[in-house]
This record gives sequence, C-alpha cells and structure tokens, in this order.
Amino acid sequence: MSHHEFAKDLTHLEYVLPLIHRSNSLSVTYWRHRITSLVAQQALLPDGTKRVTRLLNLLNEFERETTRRG
Repeated sequence: MSHHEFAKDLTHLEYVLPLIHRSNSLSVTYWRHRITSLVAQQALLPDGTKRVTRLLNLLNEFERETTRRG
C-alpha cells in the first residue's frame, strides 16, 4: 500500500465510522478488520499510529455502548 492509499483509507475511516455508528448500521467485525488492516502501514504517516489507535479506541467505545444497550 502506498503512502497516498494509506492516507486516503485512513481519512475515509475517520469520516465514515462516526456516521455509521449514528445510523446504527455498524458491523463491528467488518470495521475492526478494515482498521486493523492498516496497522502494518501505520508508519507511512508521522501520525499514522496515533490515528489508527484512535480509530480502534473509537470502535471499542461503540462496541461497549452497543453491549450496554443490548
């Protein structure tokens, strides 16, 4: 994956994950796979590790909220 592809995918996930959560159509397994697939490339950006970690933490919070409501 190139630097530009990684940045584009990361930006997309940062944008879409909160929207999907609000619409209650979040498939945690799918989105966790999408995010963790970026872990190997996170060093391509200076803040890549921080951004990937933030997305994983956000997904964990969404999952906890769903469990509490469920």
